[in-house]
Amino acid sequence: MYAELLFRQEKYKALNTHLSYYLNNKELPNQKSVYLLFLESQLKSLARESNPTPAQMLATKLEDSLQQYPTKEKIIILRALAYYYTDTDALKKTLNVALEGLELALKDDDSASQGYFFRKIADAYNYLNEKDKAIYYAKKAVAAYEQTQDGLFTSKAYWSLGNILLEIKKPKNALIYLDKALLYFKKVNMQKGLTFAQYSIANIEYLQANYDKALTLAKENIELARSAGVYDMQLASLILLADIYIKLDSLDKANEVNDEVFLKLDKFSRSIYKAEFLSKRYELKRRLNYTDDAFEAIEQKLLYTNKHYEATSESNIKTLQVKFEVKEKEDKIQQLEYAKDISELQAKEEHQQKIIWRLSAAIAFILVIVSLFLFSRQVRQRQKYYEISLTDDLTNCPNRRGVKREAEAKLGEGKMTIAIVDLDYFKQINDQFGHDVGDMVLIAFAKAAKQILCCDDKFGRYGGEEWLFALNTIDELAIRDIFNRLAISFTEQCNSMKDFPKGAKITFSVGASVSSPLKNTLDILIKHADTLLYKAKENGRNQVVID
Repeated sequence: MYAELLFRQEKYKALNTHLSYYLNNKELPNQKSVYLLFLESQLKSLARESNPTPAQMLATKLEDSLQQYPTKEKIIILRALAYYYTDTDALKKTLNVALEGLELALKDDDSASQGYFFRKIADAYNYLNEKDKAIYYAKKAVAAYEQTQDGLFTSKAYWSLGNILLEIKKPKNALIYLDKALLYFKKVNMQKGLTFAQYSIANIEYLQANYDKALTLAKENIELARSAGVYDMQLASLILLADIYIKLDSLDKANEVNDEVFLKLDKFSRSIYKAEFLSKRYELKRRLNYTDDAFEAIEQKLLYTNKHYEATSESNIKTLQVKFEVKEKEDKIQQLEYAKDISELQAKEEHQQKIIWRLSAAIAFILVIVSLFLFSRQVRQRQKYYEISLTDDLTNCPNRRGVKREAEAKLGEGKMTIAIVDLDYFKQINDQFGHDVGDMVLIAFAKAAKQILCCDDKFGRYGGEEWLFALNTIDELAIRDIFNRLAISFTEQCNSMKDFPKGAKITFSVGASVSSPLKNTLDILIKHADTLLYKAKENGRNQVVID
């Protein structure tokens, strides 16, 4: 906790001293969670260094060790990797580890980590220019963090959401969240956070044509970011300053600022930032008739745009290149022309054409085969990842996303019942007997449900110990019969488990919402079922409430 506090307070020298002292303790690796928390802080610290090798080595070490740890420790590692991948512009990797971490954090009911992964997913989608997804996950991050007491990460989530809203031209909505973030950063005097929030607010003033106010804020932020060592915000604020000068028709001042940014271009953390700046530099230099500078800018923009696409593309399939060496052939043709041996020249040319045609045909065939192979493999991989994304890895039944998809499909076929099932006092099982037994109980419930449900009925793990059922009936007696049989089968499955405590009995509560003209969408049915489940719990649990 102290290491994390030092990082938040930007006391990096003290942090390194603290990390060095504890990581040299030979007993620390035996305390796995604590050890990994120290490594998480160390990776954040190393990512700030100019030499990328130590951070890269530590990230690789954590990647290689991931599968050997249980859920809580995996979450710590995935948090660290999400931070590192974001910092090194590996956006696809950021997205992959954040999605994996989110699944585990939801399973472990870890609100703080949920908020962290939601924010990383939102940031990644924002850089990938998928704004709808970015806003969706940014709002999820805000909601998750608001359930915690972590003011810093809540404020960072406010800033992320505000910044995305700003990018899609909703400055008034953005300002609500940015003001919240700024208030907290000022309260704790966090320089890095202040630079981010103040830059976005200056940008809003610029977009609303309040150029004098934007100019003052941008200049203040340049100095603040410079003193805090936040290069991205220093350069972004300089670019904003140049934009303001252009609006004020002070092109010489804008050009002077633009040149300053160009000299510090390597300080930008992301290729896309560099490409966007170079696009603005091209426009300004063309406007000032500095043609050489303009074309140099556009060439570099293409270079950094390509780097961004390489960092974000799903599969970096490199172009297959085939080269023909023709110099020797040309020399021989010239010799034959000089000798005026037309017949030999024609024979040689025909022979060369046949060779070239055969080579071209062979190359084309190889390219077609390679393309088909790559396409087929990509299709298989996508299908595999799609199935994984809809499946709960513990119980091997549909996860929240998967069962909602199946329920939505069934609702389109006619009347049905949506039920939410919650295992009674499940937290006590975890607390008394351990999470391993808790996991076995969840697996037993899934097996019992698979045994008693008809093929037309669907179910899946809705989250934690909650399950969602989509039943192909609206008859109350039939619904009660299904859950009575499920209770019997569940008890049998639990009793057959080797490590299940003798004498222990686990029950469940059910809220079942029957579709009707007034309850004809999945969201409404789920909300109603959740209300009925709450009634079942209030009435003493171990019962089914149907409406």
